Amino acid sequence: MKKLLVIILLAVMTVPVFAQEPVEQKWTVRGSAGILPTVPTVASFFGAVIGGLAISLNESNNETLDIKLPPYFAIDVLHNFNSRWSAGLSTGYTGCVWNVVDKDTHVIHSSTFLTFIPINAVGRVNYLARPAYKLYGSLEAGVLLSVGESLDFIYSAQLNPIGFEFGRNLFGLIELGLGLNYVGGRLGLGYRF
Repeated sequence: MKKLLVIILLAVMTVPVFAQEPVEQKWTVRGSAGILPTVPTVASFFGAVIGGLAISLNESNNETLDIKLPPYFAIDVLHNFNSRWSAGLSTGYTGCVWNVVDKDTHVIHSSTFLTFIPINAVGRVNYLARPAYKLYGSLEAGVLLSVGESLDFIYSAQLNPIGFEFGRNLFGLIELGLGLNYVGGRLGLGYRF
């Protein structure tokens, strides 16, 4: 009987250990791709289209313009101060490639590359924070590096009023935003630790 009482007493004393709240993860790393790329990339795309029309209309050259516009890719690292506020850094890549191509042989005669790399500080607020999902908004500000023949710095800002993360440690994300990084939405994966 004494052994049974000792076992019951030890079991009762260990219940609070198992009933504690889970420890909040302090860091979040996210990788994502934007559906529509940065505003400067879209502007360069329209410039390339106008140039492409001029190249295509010149029939003596027998050339056309092939334009490639990849999506916006980003990596974010956030520190979670509590369940509501986070801050961190974000960087990414977007660009535009246009090739002057022979119409008949499809041989590339020349290529032009525009590369934009944003480096932003990120502030984020969770409107709703549950263990399995989060609804949030964020604001990013920093510089947009234009890498090409020269290195240019452009002020960068991004407003993401609606974001949704679903999952616990490994999670998916959907975000809607407007700014110099991307316009529209982006999808991604992340990990909390």
